[in-house]
Amino acid sequence: MAPLPSLRRTAGSAARGHTISAGTVGAFAVASAIGTSTIVFSEPAPTDALMLALIAGLPMLGVTRFGQAAVLNLGLWLVLASLGLAGCAFSANLGAAVTHQAVTLFLAIGAFVLAGYVAADPEPRFRLIMMCYVGASLVAALAALAGYFHIMPSAYDLFTSYGRARGTFKDPNVLGAALAPAIAFLVWIMLRNPLRHAFVAAALSVPLILALLVSFSRGAWVSAALSLVLVVWLALVTTRRAGDICRLAVVAVLGGAGLIVTIAGALELDAVGALFEERASLDQSYDEGPEGRFGGQAKAIGLILGHPLGIGTHMFRETQHVEEPHNVYLSQFLNAGWIGGLAYIASVFGTLAAGFYALRQRTALQGPLIVATAAFAGLAFEGFVIDSDHWRHFFIVMALVWGLVDGDPPVCNPERRRHD
Repeated sequence: MAPLPSLRRTAGSAARGHTISAGTVGAFAVASAIGTSTIVFSEPAPTDALMLALIAGLPMLGVTRFGQAAVLNLGLWLVLASLGLAGCAFSANLGAAVTHQAVTLFLAIGAFVLAGYVAADPEPRFRLIMMCYVGASLVAALAALAGYFHIMPSAYDLFTSYGRARGTFKDPNVLGAALAPAIAFLVWIMLRNPLRHAFVAAALSVPLILALLVSFSRGAWVSAALSLVLVVWLALVTTRRAGDICRLAVVAVLGGAGLIVTIAGALELDAVGALFEERASLDQSYDEGPEGRFGGQAKAIGLILGHPLGIGTHMFRETQHVEEPHNVYLSQFLNAGWIGGLAYIASVFGTLAAGFYALRQRTALQGPLIVATAAFAGLAFEGFVIDSDHWRHFFIVMALVWGLVDGDPPVCNPERRRHD
């Protein structure tokens, strides 16, 4: 559909000749959806209504361009969702199973449209999305800290679960995972942006790191660490200027020291220190034994091998184990069979491969690709220890990789003082 040249304001404003461009309307809609993406107390969440508006509105505004990466991956998700819906015939609770698969399809289509929006003008739209995402993460982190440290009356019960901070999410594990991409983006700013931006990014990262810590999510800790290691390593291997290497060394030393001081200060609190010691241990009662996490995963593997068509959505927790297998890859095989599970793996690891391949080129999108790919790598890794199939931030970051890979930026000048 051809782009709309402009959308007029109200009749009074139109009489004065004021107009709003389609790009401005699209940017405002995307900012609203991303800015509320961390408020997920229940499903459907507020961001889902806004994402539905994006799915319908962005193509109509003519602000999208769909490339090969997005189209190919949407095809894989359509295969996954179709087989998942077919597998619902095996489910005991048909309504809940169909709803689960419908949400998966909705999130995949939302990622596709968001990727098209990014691909049409990748560099500024990546910045828009990530700045809004950092703002949304700060809201979730501050809510988590306010609840966990009893800063607000009655906030503890609202923003914590089982002695762990969950902020504006249903689960502490989701909070921790959602903060990791924002932290990765802020670290990139510290490494490559002007010093005044780097200091602001450092200040903003403090509440995010504290909230990540008191989520007590071991998977999120590892996910965030993996993303940060990739960001720093990729920044090192892609730079060609001695000044950037010196900047990286300074940020690594000062950032590492600040991180140690922040964590050490938090651990001085008895409640934090005791729970941290417990969660840092790999010897957890709910991990071990046939009814523990690893026992459940062993059961899931056996069922997958014996059921090429899957066993139906939610049937594992309803008939085989006390909960889902805590592994999104196994869950997809259980829900959608061998072909559906392979489609999920192909999309996730194909997205990673495309991101790593594209970031090798010295274009204006090299920095954004480093951030998005590193963040997605952390989330993909965390999928091995948790069911992440409905995480909104997973689909947002995946869409960023698709859109950046499909983008067509000008080649960067190696002598530019600013690296984005």
